[in-house]
Amino acid sequence: MQSVGILIVGDEILSGEIADENGPWLISRLGAAGVRTVRQIVVPDDTEQIALEILRLRALADAVVISGGIGPTHDDVTRPAVAAALGVDLVPHAEAELRIRHFYGAAVTDAELSMAQVPAGAELVHGVKTGTFGFALPGLYVLPGVPFLFRDLMEGIAPSFRAPALHKEELRSARREGELASVLAVVQGEMPDVAIGSYPVCEGGCWHVRIVMRGHDLDRVRAVADRLRAST
Repeated sequence: MQSVGILIVGDEILSGEIADENGPWLISRLGAAGVRTVRQIVVPDDTEQIALEILRLRALADAVVISGGIGPTHDDVTRPAVAAALGVDLVPHAEAELRIRHFYGAAVTDAELSMAQVPAGAELVHGVKTGTFGFALPGLYVLPGVPFLFRDLMEGIAPSFRAPALHKEELRSARREGELASVLAVVQGEMPDVAIGSYPVCEGGCWHVRIVMRGHDLDRVRAVADRLRAST
């Protein structure tokens, strides 16, 4: 899988109660494996909106990773939203129920047992270090939103995300972006397989521009870097 779409679910993110940590971490983690993030979307705890964005992301990326909304409370609606998007029913998953009962013991509640209801055909995703779980369907991974649980489960499935190595070169220029715009446009047009990004940075009261080049062909990336180094 060479591209991924990320769906972050939660009113708490959109209201500012909690800052999203999972999206930036996942972009970096998968980027290190050469996997390109094509889009990240944040949606509220709304079944219809979640289902709609799942369909949109599936049309854009090889895989979709969903963070959040699979807990036991009224606002955890990601499981029914996934089922609705795929046109399947929520069904009890025996292993999931066993794991929940083992974790909570005799104190387990009906709400907690509801987490064992997953879309038909789903397989569980297990953490490397923790006993938590998410679930997966073809090209779709649904994980808890708590950052340390999300990262634990993601490490378990990370080998599924592989792409040719993505090489990077970077240079700095004291010139303004407006002064660099024309040369960047020319080089990008000549070498569209290498992504070129320019980012203004202020450090110690002084401005400069970071120019970052990324691509799967190391020689091409270096060629672009050499062209820009000579021109900027």
